[in-house]
Order: sequence, then structure tokens, then C-alpha cells
Amino acid sequence: MIVGVSHLAARRDVHNSAYQDDPLSPKRQAQIADLVARLAKFHPTKVLIEAPFGNATYADRYRRYLAGTYALGADEIYQYGFKLAARSGNSTIYPIDTWGPQIVDDNSASGKHIDNYLYGNGNANLKNVVDAENDAYIQQAQRLQVHGSYLDELRYLNTDAAILANASWYGVLDGMGREASQAGSAYVAQWYTRNCYIFSNILSVVRPGDRVVVLMGQGHKYLLREFTRLDPNLTYVDPLPYLK
Repeated sequence: MIVGVSHLAARRDVHNSAYQDDPLSPKRQAQIADLVARLAKFHPTKVLIEAPFGNATYADRYRRYLAGTYALGADEIYQYGFKLAARSGNSTIYPIDTWGPQIVDDNSASGKHIDNYLYGNGNANLKNVVDAENDAYIQQAQRLQVHGSYLDELRYLNTDAAILANASWYGVLDGMGREASQAGSAYVAQWYTRNCYIFSNILSVVRPGDRVVVLMGQGHKYLLREFTRLDPNLTYVDPLPYLK
């Protein structure tokens, strides 16, 4: 089960929302408890989170959380991931995030050309991708974040329409910056590379008979869902029936 989520606390993310309120407020904590209870009906044996692969810090924090000696932060890693794993009786947590290998040498002439196109002049080229579908998706996600519950938001984020609208941004960007050492293609290739390596990390912890929930920023869902569907050894599970 690949569950696309929003980041509950601010991150360095080109799609990160600026509209978060306090996930630790009583209202939001009640919404998180309801959401976790719904996902727990899948009975996951492993919960995978968007944290650096191989970093033992998270397993240590999770053990301390189970022992009642670690206070959870506002991030979805803790509020969704740790709470779902604990409710499901899991003994540990599994970080699976990575950036993968860098495919562009930032110190090379072409690398500097690409970086200047994407990130120079106030990041204008990267932030001004013209994509009406993605713009509508972001507006709806932000509206639900402000006026709806976390459950409302996750129901929307995991619809086909929202998944494809977010993924369309990369399709548009891929054609930009051809005059700047294929800057758009380089950015998109790095994104695909990252998700390829994330999926490899997922496979490294999955065993026959496991029931796995992967909690990742919604932008990752399109590729991770497709990789899962393409793997004949895995069965993709749609989270929406559990979020009813």
C-alpha cells in the first residue's frame, strides 16, 4: 500500500505547502488518530517512512516511543508512521528515503548551466512551470488542508486525478531548458533516479507474506505505485477503501 501524504511540518520541497497549522493541536490529533485507525485495518506488518535509508536513529526513536520515553514531533514520519506502526504491533520502523546518485556534476560547465537555469534568478524557472492541472491540484490540496480534515486531504491526494495532476508537472518540466544543457530533463531524470532507488530500498525490506504500508510525500506516489504494479512479486493495495 503506497499512501501519498502531505508534509505536516515544513521541509525543503518545491511543492511544500505554506498552509500548515499545528498537527499537535487537539483537533488535529483527533484527526490523526482516526486516520491511523483506518489504515491499521490493513494490518500492516511493516511501515516504511520517508526518512534516510539505513539511519538507525528512527528505529531507536521508535523503541523509545514504544517505551514511553520519546515525544513525537509534528512531522508525518512520527504522527502517521510511528503511530501506525505502534497501533499495528510492529517492533520497528523502516526508513527508505534516499536521493540516489547525483547524475549531474554541479562543478562541471553543464552542471553550472543547469543549476543557474533551475535555481538562479530567485528559482524562477523551476517555480514557474506552466501546468494548469498541477496548479488546480495544489489549490485543491491547500483548500482541504485549511478547511478540511487530514482524512479529507488524504482521500483527495490518493485519487488517480490528484496523482496524475502532480506527476504532470514533471512532464512539462522535462521539455524546459533545452538550451541550458537540458536542464529540465536533468531535473526530472534526477527525480526518477531518486524514486528508482527508493523503490529498491522498499524491496530490500519486503519479505513474502508482508503487508507493507509506505508513507511518502504524494509526489512520489505516481512512480512508486507504477513500480509496484510492474513487479510481479508484489500486489498493489489501494489505500482509498481504507480511508472511506
